[in-house]
Amino acid sequence: MFTNGKNNKPAILILPFHTLDTLRTRIGWIINIRWVTIFGLLSAIPIGQRMLHFQIAYPQLYIISSMLVGLNLVYFFLFRYYPFKSFRQEFAFTEVQLVVDLIIISFLVHYIGGIGNPFFFIYIVNIIISGVLFLGNVPYVNAVIAVLLLTIWSVLEYNGIVQNYTIRAEPIRLSVLITSLCAFYILIFTATYVIKDFISGYRHLKKLIDEKSEQLEETIKERDKIFRFTAHELKSPLTTLRSMLAVIEELYSKKMDAEVADLISRAVVRTDQVLDMVKDMIDVTQYRHGVSERIIENIDFNSWIQRIVSQFRVYADRKSITITVKKLTPAMSILFDGQALEKVLTNLVNNAIRYSPENASITVTPFYKRLIYGFSVSDTGIGISEKDLPKIFDEFFRSKNAREMERLGTGLGLSLIKQIVDHIGGKIFVESELGKGSTFTVEIPLIKSG
Repeated sequence: MFTNGKNNKPAILILPFHTLDTLRTRIGWIINIRWVTIFGLLSAIPIGQRMLHFQIAYPQLYIISSMLVGLNLVYFFLFRYYPFKSFRQEFAFTEVQLVVDLIIISFLVHYIGGIGNPFFFIYIVNIIISGVLFLGNVPYVNAVIAVLLLTIWSVLEYNGIVQNYTIRAEPIRLSVLITSLCAFYILIFTATYVIKDFISGYRHLKKLIDEKSEQLEETIKERDKIFRFTAHELKSPLTTLRSMLAVIEELYSKKMDAEVADLISRAVVRTDQVLDMVKDMIDVTQYRHGVSERIIENIDFNSWIQRIVSQFRVYADRKSITITVKKLTPAMSILFDGQALEKVLTNLVNNAIRYSPENASITVTPFYKRLIYGFSVSDTGIGISEKDLPKIFDEFFRSKNAREMERLGTGLGLSLIKQIVDHIGGKIFVESELGKGSTFTVEIPLIKSG
């Protein structure tokens, strides 16, 4: 930042960038453009000399090209190996480059014929770059420098104070000189104004977008706080309720009427579903904010899948659903985050049971190929419509047929799965046909031991 001389308060240097890195990216861009310019100049010199036979200062043009190469090497060396640490330093570095370029351009224009050569408008390139990079009055300062340089060289050439390397057969007339200079002034300052106005509008729009993004981020944070607070407050009483129902079901099931026992059984199922929803709410906020840590273990993949799926046998039997677990051949142990992937497989199997009718079938298939491992969960349930497929991993989204079959649900399960899979560097795919079932496939990159 700079200091304001009137009140000694810090004045922010306004740039259309948010970080030092983005400004450095633009500097690298300028250096690359300069390399292209040098190549173009070195290619144009022999064309003008041997094919077009222009009578201009070719030795001086080679000297200018050599100077540009040397300067650009210095700029590149500073840019790559000695980066500046503040906006002010990078700003000064960029402005020095542009001003030096304008001076070199003025010599270049002089040696290729001055204002009599249409290429004197090459000044406009630096003016455009200046307008894009800087706000405030800096682009106008650079425009004035360009105007003064061209005017001084033109006056010196016209009065014979310096040699005039003209490509015309006859000397340039005063009227043509004045007209060309006026056209140049109009073009330079108009271009500066238009670019400055455009960049100012862009920066204003970007500022609004950033403000809205910050507001949205704060809203999401507040929502997640409410999620965590509500979930933790609900978890304890729900766990207690689930334990009490389990005790009642175990101790008094034989003494109850069938109707009461069925009600207790349904209450257990619903309580489990609500507990799963509460856990999903907690997990979603943890993975969104990167709270969860990866715990890598060497696990027998077949045994791990069998253990998790076995937890759902009773639930599946209530709906007469058959669960088939295929085995990985040959059996092997794999390094992976068992806790994270358990949540993925648990959610997928649970969803497959919830959204499948009675007498349906579910198949869990582990696989291992090259540097990827994973599993797929297939069911013959209600399926997902083609229009809903792109939205199934969105938070709170539940398809119409899913809501009709199961009213209870948050729509967080698949969103949580996607976040976990992304968190561990994997991918998840879904194939589904409405009324025929779905197949979810999870692919995880293999972690190399050591």
